[in-house]
Amino acid sequence: MLAAGVFPASAEKFTVAVVSDTQNYTDVTLPQPRGVNTFIQQMQYLVDSRKEKNLAFVTFVGDIVQHGDGQFRTGIIGQYTLWDTRTEWDYANLAVSVLSATDIPFGMVPGNHDYDNYSWYTTPNGPGASRPLRGGTLWNAYFGPASRHFAGKAWYGGGNNNGMDSYQVFEAGGRKFLHLGLQMEPTPADLDWARQVIAANEGLPTILTIHEWLDPNFTGETTRSNDYKAYFDGAANLPPDETWEKFIRKTPQIFMVLAGHDWTPTVAGVSQGQNLRVDTNDAGYPVYQTVQDYQGNTIGPDGKPDSANGGAGWLRFIEFDTDAKKMHYYTYSTLLDKYAGRDGEASFGVAPNYSDFTVDFPPQLTK
Repeated sequence: MLAAGVFPASAEKFTVAVVSDTQNYTDVTLPQPRGVNTFIQQMQYLVDSRKEKNLAFVTFVGDIVQHGDGQFRTGIIGQYTLWDTRTEWDYANLAVSVLSATDIPFGMVPGNHDYDNYSWYTTPNGPGASRPLRGGTLWNAYFGPASRHFAGKAWYGGGNNNGMDSYQVFEAGGRKFLHLGLQMEPTPADLDWARQVIAANEGLPTILTIHEWLDPNFTGETTRSNDYKAYFDGAANLPPDETWEKFIRKTPQIFMVLAGHDWTPTVAGVSQGQNLRVDTNDAGYPVYQTVQDYQGNTIGPDGKPDSANGGAGWLRFIEFDTDAKKMHYYTYSTLLDKYAGRDGEASFGVAPNYSDFTVDFPPQLTK
């Protein structure tokens, strides 16, 4: 039996894919079916390239839909259009079904747009604006433990809090990995559940996905995001810095954190939504933390802004090379058939090495 973090003698490359915020693909107020077709195309690409990439796992970083409560309004006073956006969940379900029809393991976490009360509208008889964010009724129905995507899957370990927290165990490179997904700004109860999962899977190298974590590549210091007051003010939810201090830094087997949520305003169809931060946990091991959020990018195949729904087919991939003991992060658009950060191109208005870079295996994978 392999010791925790030790790969077999035979070298192997395998890939973990990250699906960035898909809300603009499913948004019923944006051009359709242009958006949902891009989402479906992404899922089909993952399926079609699974052997070539030796695709071991796929994770969705949240904001699967744009209007999570299924109802909202737009317009000016006296001229409102009311929308029932359950269609957005159906669009997401349609796209994710392409992936779940295979045996590729995957996990999903909710973003702020996916909560039951994210975009409630205000009318004389309406529910009114509601904060802090709460609930996961539609999330549970579409993507919870009993949903068609996860029920009966051997690699799906279980869920908590309407499936807004979940975990999966997958095999790659001749050993097992744990993937842990937590709701945006998890509560102390969520972290207690996560500790139980870690204890039951002690020693497995662990990837954690959470919606909000890092600011994108603003100039200056790489900081963790903090939208607590906007979304959870007055609730027990813990912003990223507290989640790091109370849980991640104290959990040596976590070696990677993946997130979305944060991006810069779109300029001429281009937005920044990538960054890397490396911190050392209490065991002295590095923890690689990345944001990958492409929702602000709208340049389509014709090269013009707004010719694609925000996201433009961009995906993040992480290739693990067990021989070289390296992890290669790279970025590819299924819509554009293009890699970001190649040949010195600053694809998102930032240095190419935010889109395409290589890091060493941490001790969690080599001890």
